[in-house]
Amino acid sequence: MNNTGIRSLIQMFQKNSDMQLPEKTAYRVLATIAVLGIMIPCTVIVGFISYVMTEALMEVGNPGGGMLFEMQILSAFSMVFGIMVIFSVLFFSSDREHFVTLPIPSHHLMIAKFIYAYVAESIMEFLILAAVFLGYIIAVARNIGLGVALHPVSLIASILGTILIPLVPLIYCAIFSLILMSVLSRVKNEKIFYHMSSAFLLLFTALFVYSLRGIGEINIENYVESLGSGDNLFLRTLNIIFFPVPWLSEAISRGSILYLLLYLVGNAALVVILYFLGKVLYQKGLYTAASLGSSKKAGIQSRDLQEASPFKASLLKEFRIILRTRAFSGNTAYINIIWPLGTFLLFHFMKDKGVVAELIHTYQSGGDRSNMILVMLVIAIALIASALNSLASTAFTREGQHLSLIKFIPVPYETQMYAKAAVSLIFTYPMLLLTDIIICAYVGASVAKGLLYAIFMLLANTIAIVIGMILDSSAPYKEWSDEYRALRGNLNVFFNMAIMMLISLGVIVIGLLLYELLALPIEVYFIVMFFVLTGLAVRLVIVGKKRIVENMERMN
Repeated sequence: MNNTGIRSLIQMFQKNSDMQLPEKTAYRVLATIAVLGIMIPCTVIVGFISYVMTEALMEVGNPGGGMLFEMQILSAFSMVFGIMVIFSVLFFSSDREHFVTLPIPSHHLMIAKFIYAYVAESIMEFLILAAVFLGYIIAVARNIGLGVALHPVSLIASILGTILIPLVPLIYCAIFSLILMSVLSRVKNEKIFYHMSSAFLLLFTALFVYSLRGIGEINIENYVESLGSGDNLFLRTLNIIFFPVPWLSEAISRGSILYLLLYLVGNAALVVILYFLGKVLYQKGLYTAASLGSSKKAGIQSRDLQEASPFKASLLKEFRIILRTRAFSGNTAYINIIWPLGTFLLFHFMKDKGVVAELIHTYQSGGDRSNMILVMLVIAIALIASALNSLASTAFTREGQHLSLIKFIPVPYETQMYAKAAVSLIFTYPMLLLTDIIICAYVGASVAKGLLYAIFMLLANTIAIVIGMILDSSAPYKEWSDEYRALRGNLNVFFNMAIMMLISLGVIVIGLLLYELLALPIEVYFIVMFFVLTGLAVRLVIVGKKRIVENMERMN
């Protein structure tokens, strides 16, 4: 294996495929806010969960069970959400035609692309895994002893696990992609490949639901007990699929160098399998991908070119870009359904227990605090949902290398801007309304309260859309190699999420200030929030329209 050539390819992919942070103070401030507001809180929460699970499982004599479960859950998520990323990077990146003509062994190209995707997709997971191990170490040090927690082999295994846990599921994704492209080389419709991530998600979800059988009442305590006893079907199955992970768990919990060596050998064996499989199948897979690309281009119908009003034509173009691209449709359009679905499942299964039951009871009893919490909740959902789907913060990025066309097509900038904003609103707000209806139905809120929440959600949705479009028009990421990189590698998505989390925090602070500290009536909070959100939305729409159009004029 020519390590120097592969290393050079990896460096080139990293340089050409990642969005560079714009040289502006505002963006550096946003980057800091994003790290402090998203990455650090997520790692702290995961570390706390690891600590609590470790302490709980110590009571049944299995302190490493919680850590093992978290590692396997992360492995399963890596496989579900990594399959399409790896598949797209290996076979459908825009640089494919450039590299296949160069005197580079195809399997070297495959390994370089895989390593690049592995690092790029796993950065956040590295932090989360570090938090998992840190939570475990703190729990062991507090309950068993510092010497056990800081055993040299355990520390080395934790560091290696932080780096290597995402490797196995992504190797599986790459192997699966290679085999699938080879077996189905005669199939000229790429849609069959893009259903694989959904199939994996359904498989793991069904397995998790099935594992709930036999544990009695469905709650965290019973589930943790099933983990400790080793009777959890979901964990047992994941231990078979991601077989090196239990060896790592044993290496950390026992301080065993033998299990650590087994873990490293297991990972190395899978890398070797991927390398030689790529040597045999990758070139053939590239030919298959090229033929799929050709058939896709030939599939454009004349009806796509029918005349329409400028706004309607622009809106239809946005719909087609999103819905005809698997990465965009799944991650920007269909992802919005998680909010009403998640809200329904939460209230349906928890309405008689825990915090949810208490919230419903106090709300129906006329408690002011529960009214305030509900307003905070619906506004935060609207802000975060609007940022999470990245519809607005990739509005111009989705154009890719054709971004300059917005200056030459015979449609005014304002019309194109309104179309991009409208598609964000159409995909997001109806799901927010459905979420509002579900919440109101379970807590017993009046129609008037439901309408008020709907107005708050609309204002929050508008704020997120305008800020996202301002960010993306100021520094669009157009040199992406595939659609997944347009979403995952776009810093504007990250920044928009950070800003929405800050605004959500402001909503909470205002409520605590007015109600808890100043002891003002809850109606004052409603009025203040209405005027704050309305003022912010109106101001952003007025200023944002001018700013976005100016940015569009400067695009090239």
